[in-house]
Amino acid sequence: MIVPKGCHIVGVLLGLLLAFPLGAHAQQKPNIVIFLSDDHGQEDAGCYGNEVVPTPVIDQLAREGMVFTRAYTPVSVCAPSRSALFTGLYPHRNGCDRNHGSVHPDIRSLPHYFSAAGYEVILAGKVHVKPEAAFPFVYMERHEVPGYLSRRHEQPFCLVVSLNAPHQPYFNLKGGHGNVAAKRWMPQTPETAQYTAAYYDHVALADQEIGSILYWLEHYGFGKNSIQLYLSDHGPAFPFAKWTLYEQGIRIPLIVKWPGVVAPGTTSDALVSMVDILPTLMEMAGAGFPDTLDGRSIVPILKQQEVAVNDNVYGCYTNLGVQGANEYPIRTIVGRRHKLIVNLRQGNRFSLKAMDEPDERAIIDARMVLDSWVLSGDAGVARANNYRYRPALELYDLLEDPYELTNLADDKKLRETIVTMYRALAVWMEEQQDPFSNEMRATETDLFTK
Repeated sequence: MIVPKGCHIVGVLLGLLLAFPLGAHAQQKPNIVIFLSDDHGQEDAGCYGNEVVPTPVIDQLAREGMVFTRAYTPVSVCAPSRSALFTGLYPHRNGCDRNHGSVHPDIRSLPHYFSAAGYEVILAGKVHVKPEAAFPFVYMERHEVPGYLSRRHEQPFCLVVSLNAPHQPYFNLKGGHGNVAAKRWMPQTPETAQYTAAYYDHVALADQEIGSILYWLEHYGFGKNSIQLYLSDHGPAFPFAKWTLYEQGIRIPLIVKWPGVVAPGTTSDALVSMVDILPTLMEMAGAGFPDTLDGRSIVPILKQQEVAVNDNVYGCYTNLGVQGANEYPIRTIVGRRHKLIVNLRQGNRFSLKAMDEPDERAIIDARMVLDSWVLSGDAGVARANNYRYRPALELYDLLEDPYELTNLADDKKLRETIVTMYRALAVWMEEQQDPFSNEMRATETDLFTK
């Protein structure tokens, strides 16, 4: 090829630009923003079918990404769920199996992996993980995020925006939700309705705060092309939700926006655990992750190459580290249709301060809700007792009974399902070095050899 005189240098430069796109050296990896709310149940957003609580920001994110309808946290209190999210390990393997607990000192977490991959890793807002050496984020307050985004970035960033809302104590806000129906798994009392309305007010606050961060992301040019996730650590502080392994405690919202990869407005009913998020993010960033993690990457689901990566997901809760709580070990295995809950100390009364004592910080609290059930009649008394006193086994058909109102553990037709799920759960507990593994096996003998 003959190059005209005077065009040789231009041609060489053009060739270099084509071979090495602008900014390739500065930033080849995607920026990642994770919005993590506190105590937000899955069903409490417009994109999940709730027409009462306004969540326009979360709903917009859903229209731009993929909504997961069967995403689970392994535990329904803050520190263990967040530790599982950041380590890709279930609670007993990472060491933080109780609230306000710590992971093992040698545990590696999201900031270790992403820093090694060339990222700056920031946690803005609520922390609730420890020790700090195991979670070497760049820490900042949420109001500092706009200033951070305004600066020049030589590295890609992974930004975790950790909200406090909609965590209790709950306050009914002026101009907020008025008369709302109590949630479908609870008795319909005025106190339950007021508590629900106050919670919805706080969900709306969380949605607004996410919107403010998204504004600054777009303002500084990061909105359209960044990977964005929205999820919650666990469900709200209602009876049969937080502090339990019922669906309303561990089934969480999960929305993933990945421009150019995830088809907007898509939905997946694949079983996903919070421990799957870390390996997923690492694959999104083009980085490897150790095969010793409990989690699996859901990138094949996001790309619509696979419909599932897990046959079951698991949960564990012991009620320790919670104020005024007694030891009450609960374990669960969730399958495609059925869910088995094992209450290893079913003879005990389930107890914790938030349900047994008034919350002097709040206008309306969970103790008032439970008391209102007891005063509402026989059905309310029965429901309150079902919360405080539980059988050894609970089996639910989540397809027919999503609110877990009918325990099928005594259904002889489902005995094989119960035994199979129980033994799979026992094996998982042994692999996790769960301290209640031996008790689980002993209980198996009592339950299935009679």
